[in-house]
Amino acid sequence: MKQILKNYKRLENFEKLIILFGILGLTPFIIGLIDLWYNYPNLMLTVNIPKNYGVIIFTFLGSIYWGILLHSKKTDYFSNKLEIFTVIWSITPSILGLIILVINHSFSIIILSIGFVISQIIDEIYNKILFFPKWYIILRRTLSTTVIIMLICSYLIITKL
Repeated sequence: MKQILKNYKRLENFEKLIILFGILGLTPFIIGLIDLWYNYPNLMLTVNIPKNYGVIIFTFLGSIYWGILLHSKKTDYFSNKLEIFTVIWSITPSILGLIILVINHSFSIIILSIGFVISQIIDEIYNKILFFPKWYIILRRTLSTTVIIMLICSYLIITKL
């Protein structure tokens, strides 16, 4: 714990803010999961928040790669194939997210969970190429794991397994 606090103190203010917002970004998942747990199928909030908010966050994860492409210094040493893959990946979560929202079946939550797993795998691959800041990749791993667990719990609540 001391090491975590020591490393946290070394971060810039904007990095601390990103970490704080990332953690606070879990709040809608938690509220949605509680609503599903206590009120399903008569939800207090009229939508499945973990699914709908999860799609928004999933789309955001793809947009990060759009930003990487726009930051030309990062992509100077990308091969042509890697540039094309990055463009395709940057829009894939939003297209998949739209499909997930259209599917009115509980299984769409599992598809979204798989999307988060794939997104994390791609982050790990790009981390080896771009060397994301250590705090960022640790944050992504933590948030992705938490979101995937909450989505699976949402699925289990809905299907009552």
